[in-house]
Formats: sequence, structure tokens, C-alpha cells
Amino acid sequence: MSLPPDLTVLLACIRFQLGTITASEVTNLLTPVLNWDCLVQTAIAQGVMPLLYESLKAIGTIEGTDNAPPLVQHSVMMQLQHLHRMNGLNNLSQTKELLKILDGLDKANIEAIAFKGSVLAAFAYGNIALRQFNDLDIFVRQRDFWQAKAVLMSHGYLSPYLDSADEMEGFDRYLQISLSNRNAEATMFGRQFQPSLLHSNPERSIDLHWGIPPRILWKSDGFDLLWENLARVDLMGRSIQTFSLEATLVIQCLNVAKEPWKRSFKQVCDAAQIIHRHSTEIDWHSALEIASALRCQRLFLLGLYQTHRLLHIQLPLEIQTQFDCDPHMSEWQFAEDRCFSMFQPMWWWEYNARFHTLDRWWDGLFITLHFLPIGLKWLLSLLKHLIVPNDRDREFYPLPKALFFLYYLIRPIRLLLKFSPVDKSVTIEQQL
Repeated sequence: MSLPPDLTVLLACIRFQLGTITASEVTNLLTPVLNWDCLVQTAIAQGVMPLLYESLKAIGTIEGTDNAPPLVQHSVMMQLQHLHRMNGLNNLSQTKELLKILDGLDKANIEAIAFKGSVLAAFAYGNIALRQFNDLDIFVRQRDFWQAKAVLMSHGYLSPYLDSADEMEGFDRYLQISLSNRNAEATMFGRQFQPSLLHSNPERSIDLHWGIPPRILWKSDGFDLLWENLARVDLMGRSIQTFSLEATLVIQCLNVAKEPWKRSFKQVCDAAQIIHRHSTEIDWHSALEIASALRCQRLFLLGLYQTHRLLHIQLPLEIQTQFDCDPHMSEWQFAEDRCFSMFQPMWWWEYNARFHTLDRWWDGLFITLHFLPIGLKWLLSLLKHLIVPNDRDREFYPLPKALFFLYYLIRPIRLLLKFSPVDKSVTIEQQL
């Protein structure tokens, strides 16, 4: 896999943090022509800026230069140090907000599980400042979902959906809805980070979940297994309920594998950090069972495979044997560019990705039925776009009002000419 220089250096720094390469292997990549501004912005965009800073600082210590390798400009380290501190302050603020929301849910007798965000930072990295995150994630039972939403709204959070039908689509399709709260503290952090595009959202956001995508389970209580796999994590001196080590690993690997066009280094690094930090504690048999119960075992293995391949993280033989059993595993790439359009909409890529990572062939029927209404809605919209005339058709071939009905024939012809792979030097008259 060929990567541009900034991604290559960034990947090497992450590997160094995980102990899979040496400091000298990283410094060999730090050439004088390296674009440091591009590297910093790439690290921010990929969600791993704190790890870039920590790795460069650690390499500098190893080489006896106090805080940076010789080829790293002092201004770059100062910039990263500032960003790192601001990220830590933002994460601290987000964590306080999370604890406040959990208290509110507890007072309403709603059992909630905090995951991702600062909980994952503490669980996988051992420090909430070492992970970039922009929102909070809370998991509740399906029966408590709408009451939990009401609690969040009482804390100033609002749903972005203007139509209740759109909100229900998010509830059914993505097993979650997102709510946001614009407050003074969030706005302050937005202004601080705006020049670097780090945490530039002037709102606090919470994703309220009742299930774990991408699978929609046949039974509404299918996610109850997750409530049987819980653990505690210390967060600012408080013991917080979260998913077990194995369930957390499964969820992170699903994030790595489920939507290749949205994947970032942060997602892969999260999975790698869990394995690296808790390698002797993971019950791999239990993790496979959880993934199988969620009908995502193949997707879980794909996430593990990508993490192993990209960051060289060590996996037990029983897992690597599973890779060998799937001849298509190596065909999946880390990044797949997707150009969404009217003719190739996002829902089609979602459907295609889910259909090709099924554990059981009969699950394809359920997924097809789930996407069928979306596909029909898209088809009607496409037909309307292809058939109903507009001003461009009238400009293309002016007709009197009495012959307006002919535009229903002219429009498909015009669109065919527009999108056909003919020589653009040929005039329309010649094509006709």
C-alpha cells in the first residue's frame, strides 16, 4: 500500500507508540523536505494528533534531544504541544459533561452505558488527553430510549431532525439519534480550535444509541447480550459503567470495518490500543461469541485484520487462522474512495458493504428488506429527475406550449447526450 509522505510518517509514529517499530525507523523518515504543516493537519484530520506529539517527544528523549528529534522544527513541536494541551482541556470539559448527563439519566432511573469518547480514552490509552473526540456516546435499552432523549433535552440538547419521520429513520436505520447543545464553553473551545480545525464544532454533541450498527437484529432484545458484558472504568475519580473489554474491542473493530470510506487512523488505533494495553486479559473466544451474536463476526475479523495489517499489532494464532479461512479477507483495502452521486447514493454503498460482509447468507434477505424502502424512495426520485422537464430542457430545444408534452421525450435524450462518453468536440446537432 503506497501512502503519501505525511501519512507514512504519521503511520510510523503510531506504530512506534504501539511498540511495533523502533525510534530509528521513524527518524529515517523525517527528511528535510517533509511538509510539517501538512503532517500536523493530517494528524488532526485522522484523529491522532496527540499520538503524533507523544511519539515525537518520546523519540526526542530517546535520542537525547530533550523533546524532539533533530529534524523536527521547534515551532512544530510548540504547535503540537499547544494543540495537545487544548485537546486535553476539551476532553476534560467533555468528560465533566458526560458525568453530568449520566447523573441525570440515573435520577430518571435509566440505566446507561458510556462508551467511546473519554471512556475509551481512559480504557484503551490510560489517559483521556491521548485521544481526539468531538462527541459523547451513550447506550440505553430500546424501551428507555425516548425517555433518555427527554432527559437530554432537559439538559439543553436538541435533535437536528425537524420532521419526526426523519428522526424515526435515524432510530430504525442507524439505531441512534444525535443531539447537540450549543453553550458558552463549547463555543469557547470552537474559537480556540478554529485555526487548526481541531474541535471546531461550537456545539456539544451526544449520540444516543439503543443498538450497535451495522446489523439490525431480528429481535428487539437482541442487543441484551451487551448488557451482560459490562465493566467499570475510572473517570475523574468516579467508577463508570461501560462495555466489557471484549465487547469494546468488537465495537471498535466494527467501526474499522463497516464503512471503509469513513475510516480513519483513529479508529484503527483505538482497536490496536485495546489489544496492546490489554493483550493478556482479552478472552478471544468471548469476543468471537459476542461478534457472532451480533451477526458481525466476519466484520469483526475484518476489523482485526486491517488493524493487524496496518499497525503490525500482534494477534493470537487462533485469530490469524480465522483470517486464512476467509479467502476474500485480503481483498479489502484500508481506504476506498467513494464518489456519492444521484446514480451511486450513499445508501447503495452501505447496502453493498453490509451485503458482502455477512456471516450467514440468509441475513442478506433481512438487509435487503431493510434497504428496500430506501431504494424505492431513491428510484422514484431518480425517475422524477429523469422524466420531469425543467428550464434546461426548454433552453435545449424551445417548443410552443401546445407541444410541451414532447419535453417528456426530449429530457431523457438530453440527459443521455450529456452523460454519454462521446467526443465533446462533436456538436449536439451532429449527435442528433
